Amino acid sequence: MRLKRWIIGGMGAVAVTGAAFFWFAPYNIAASVPHLPGVGEVLHQYLRNAVRVRANRVEVPDHVDLDDPGLIRLGAGHFATGCQTCHGAPGLPRNPAVEGMRPEPPMLTSDDFEPEEFWWIARHGFKYTGMPSWPGEGRDDEPWAMAAFLSHYDDFDRAAYAEAAFGRAGGYQSAGVRFGGLPGAIPQELACARCHGEDGLGRDGTAPKLAGQSQGWLETVLEAYATGHRESGFMEPLAAPLSTETRSAIAERYAGMGGTWQGRSLPFGDAERGRALAWQGDEHEDIASCASCHEGTGGGLMPKRADTPRIAGQDGYWLVNWLHLYRDGPIPETPRAHLMQAAVRNLTDTDIADLAAYYAQKR
Repeated sequence: MRLKRWIIGGMGAVAVTGAAFFWFAPYNIAASVPHLPGVGEVLHQYLRNAVRVRANRVEVPDHVDLDDPGLIRLGAGHFATGCQTCHGAPGLPRNPAVEGMRPEPPMLTSDDFEPEEFWWIARHGFKYTGMPSWPGEGRDDEPWAMAAFLSHYDDFDRAAYAEAAFGRAGGYQSAGVRFGGLPGAIPQELACARCHGEDGLGRDGTAPKLAGQSQGWLETVLEAYATGHRESGFMEPLAAPLSTETRSAIAERYAGMGGTWQGRSLPFGDAERGRALAWQGDEHEDIASCASCHEGTGGGLMPKRADTPRIAGQDGYWLVNWLHLYRDGPIPETPRAHLMQAAVRNLTDTDIADLAAYYAQKR
C-alpha cells in the first residue's frame, strides 16, 4: 500500500509540475533570447537522427542521375526560388533579417547530409523551424533535383551558381540575398528561360522543351499550375503570381519558337519495343496507342490536336516522370488528363522505360 501511495503521489506531482510549466511558461520562447546551454544542440541532434532514420528507407530512382548537370541546374533554380532567402547561396550571404530566427537557417555545404537525406528534407521539411515541405505535395520525383544540387553545393562559386540558377553569370545583381526571394532579382523575360532556355529547348535537360508547343496547350498548363490544378514544386510558385495576360504572352512567345528537339535517352529502355507499344498499344493489357494522339503532323512529330503536347524529342527523364505521374498520381486536373490516366494505368515500369527510350530518340 505504501508503494502504491508513493506511485500515485509521484504521478500527481508530475502532473501538477507539468501543468504549472504549461500554464506559467517559464521557458522563454522569444527568438531574441538564445536557448539555454545544451538545448539547441540536443534539438539539432534529434533532427539529424530523425532525418537519418527516415532517409534510410529512401532509394534513388533508376532514372535519376545525381551527377547530371541538367538536374543539378534545375535544383539550383529552385534553390534560388525557394531556399536562398533563408539559407543564402554560394557567394551570397544571408539577409540579416533571417539571422534572428530560432533556429537560425544555416549556410549549407555538400557534407551536411547524404543525397537521400537532402531529398527527405526537401520533400518533407521540418516542423517548428520555418522549413516547408515540398510545394507540390504529391511530387516525390521533383526533390531529387534539390538533392543533386545540394550534393554538389560546394562545387559552386557565385558566378557558377548564377549561371546555373539564372541562366547566365551575373544574373543576380544584389550584393546579398534580398529578403522576400526572387522577385526583382532577374528580368521578367528570363524567369522562364533560366530553366527552359532562351531558345525554349530546355538548357540541355534542365527542363522540358517548350519551343513550338501549341499556344493553347501552354496556356492550359500555365493556368493549371497557377491555380493548383497541376502539382509542381517548380512551377506552382512561379506561375501563381502571373496574370492571365502574362501567361498568355509567355505561351505565345514559346509557341512561336523553332529549333530541333534532340532528346536525351536514359541508359536503359528498349526503343524498338517502345515504338511498337507507342503505335500499336497492347490490346491484351488494355494499353492504348500513344501515337494516335501525340503523333501525326509536322513530319509525324507533332500531335494532331492543339490541346495535346508534343513528346517526340523530349528527354527520357521527363517522359518517365510524366508517365509515372499519370499512372501513380497526383493526376493533373486539366481537360484531357483523364484520357492520359486511362491510357497509362496498366503500364509497367518496363513499358514506361521503353516508351521513354522511343520518344526521346525520335526526331
